[in-house]
Amino acid sequence: MKNIKNNIQILVFAAIAFIVSSCSMDDIQPINQLVSENAIRDEASAQQVLNGVYDLGREFDVSGFPIYVAAYGNEGVINGFLSGGSTPYNTNNIPVTNRYLTNLYNGLYKIVNQTNFLIEELEAGKAVGIEEDRKNIIISEAKFQRALTNFYLLRYFGQFYDLNSNFGIVLSTNFSTELESKPRGTVKEAYDLIAADLEFAAQNGPKSIEHFYSGSTAARALLSKVELYRGNYDIAASLALEVINNTDGYSLESNYQNIFINKSNSSEVLFAPFTGPGAEGGTQMSQVNRTTYSETLRSIADNQVGTGSDGSLSGVGSGYDARFSYAYSGATKGVKSNGKYPYNDFTNSENNTLYHLRLGEIYLVHAEAEARRTGGDLATVALGSLNTIRNRAGATDKVFTDKATLLEDIRQEKLLELFFENGEPYYDLVRYDQLGDISAAAIKPTLTTKDKFIFPYTTTAITGNNALIQNPGY
Repeated sequence: MKNIKNNIQILVFAAIAFIVSSCSMDDIQPINQLVSENAIRDEASAQQVLNGVYDLGREFDVSGFPIYVAAYGNEGVINGFLSGGSTPYNTNNIPVTNRYLTNLYNGLYKIVNQTNFLIEELEAGKAVGIEEDRKNIIISEAKFQRALTNFYLLRYFGQFYDLNSNFGIVLSTNFSTELESKPRGTVKEAYDLIAADLEFAAQNGPKSIEHFYSGSTAARALLSKVELYRGNYDIAASLALEVINNTDGYSLESNYQNIFINKSNSSEVLFAPFTGPGAEGGTQMSQVNRTTYSETLRSIADNQVGTGSDGSLSGVGSGYDARFSYAYSGATKGVKSNGKYPYNDFTNSENNTLYHLRLGEIYLVHAEAEARRTGGDLATVALGSLNTIRNRAGATDKVFTDKATLLEDIRQEKLLELFFENGEPYYDLVRYDQLGDISAAAIKPTLTTKDKFIFPYTTTAITGNNALIQNPGY
């Protein structure tokens, strides 16, 4: 097994030299650019560059953004100071001058550029003496990270909900050390690249690994989500079921709170960044204490148990869904006012992490894909996956009445399962709206038009790339 558990915190780029090249930003060029011609010489140096890719995902401007997405959607609100402001995200009214979006955009393309560099160098044979299987494993991890990053970029800045849209994202598979203008690709082109990367990662990725690495099972899990978004429901259901029935040791935690206590060590976590003690040991999900739940989330959690508004957050909580009570009750909300993040970050103890993928979500991906696919078994298979997650939370089984009710039950269950984790409930809100199942504006009134379903490119991004066309409505 690869050993980066200790050095991933300090990330000694022995084979790479960084220089600050520019304070402006374009679509693919990171602030820090690689300048060494022999950065990758062998397996060890390739692993060091890969470690750097993993660490870029923990940077300030990237690792805390799910908090903003939660406020932008129906999970909660920002009620304390966060960089970029709270009001624009709470009210779905983000200006094109929002600095946090600029930094996020740059940080994500920094990851893309670094993965491009690593893939190019390995495919060119720069790592002397590396075995072919080992080379393909490192490439698979890099392609997973590129796919995950492009998926986030597409959901943030592209019309991800419309496969026929020309408003995709800027795509790049080549490492760049110079500023260049490049137009955005279509949504279909973005999904095609993401899927191709994940298919390679699923085929060649490592197995039975620590969960802060991206392995074969994680690639299948992410690909199941991508195929769900693309409307390939048969493929999505099949992939999700493969992940559920994996042989790599991933399994649901019997106790919901153990997911967050164990972090990436949880049996349920498919991919989450490594975190450890000290000031550099966590992710920016530590800022979750500057948020609180939404009335939508509270109401759904209340309706899960009993009837009427009888929920209480006193003590360990009562009358609410157990997941909501764990996160927000007085006895379990912890130092971050959200029990999902139980550690006091930036101390010599543990730090909190960001949950990109976990098995609980994939059960619900499977349930939705099975419910939507032609010939799907709604009353047994789809409902069974939904009720597996409900049973773990101590909620009573749902019973099948009709497809529309089942789909709404799945959407609400995902909100209860994943609030303030990876932003997924917001993208469900958009997808369900565009599929004609619900009205997003009826749930979040400030989502007044579909133009607000995605974020604007900031003025800085457009200035740095004059081929970049702004999103409609901004």
